[in-house]
Amino acid sequence: MNKTKKQLIISIGTGRSGSVSLSKFLSHQKNMRVLHEGRIDEKNIRKLIKWDDDDDELFAWLDYLYEYNHEDSFIGDTGMYYLPYISKIIDKYPEVKVIGIIRKKEEVVNSFLNKTEGRNHWCNHNGENWKIDKKWDPCFPKYNDSNKKKTIELYWEEYKKETEKLELKYPRNVKIWTLEDFNRVSGKNKILDFINYKMPRDTSSNFKLNQIEKETFLQKLKKRWF
Repeated sequence: MNKTKKQLIISIGTGRSGSVSLSKFLSHQKNMRVLHEGRIDEKNIRKLIKWDDDDDELFAWLDYLYEYNHEDSFIGDTGMYYLPYISKIIDKYPEVKVIGIIRKKEEVVNSFLNKTEGRNHWCNHNGENWKIDKKWDPCFPKYNDSNKKKTIELYWEEYKKETEKLELKYPRNVKIWTLEDFNRVSGKNKILDFINYKMPRDTSSNFKLNQIEKETFLQKLKKRWF
């Protein structure tokens, strides 16, 4: 039996930047499935990658996605932690398409401050002032500053700078859009053009997830993937 040729897709962004909506939009297209941060079922089981020195786990996961015996010919994952590995991913998968979404700095910072109350993923700490999060702390870079808001701002600035460098270095593989671009029909079409998607498209639906939609979507992912 011949395997379907796959198009690997990696979606990057700081987090809190529209990545859930992007994953839903892509997965809504026929013969396409793009996970969000390695989430494989509704019980919050995820395959996460560490920001540093996690090459073996990274490529084992991507190999699994790429070789999975499934009818979808466009397949991938979304995660902020893929950024440091993009050059290596392109070396191994020369045809990979990397989609980046950028949201305004102030909006990302405020969203993270609300989302991570009591935690700080952006500095090394002993748990005295912030709760240690063994799942998510390793997924972010670290800064030598105890001011959480400042570290998130530095994270956003460096992330944007690095994605722009990658876009210039790998124009065939990497393309960055603003969240405003993505929210337009024309922007959605440009994303699908970039990944060479030739089938009929759905670009008019609202791909912003509420909690009920999110749970339904994840249940569908589980049924289709596992």
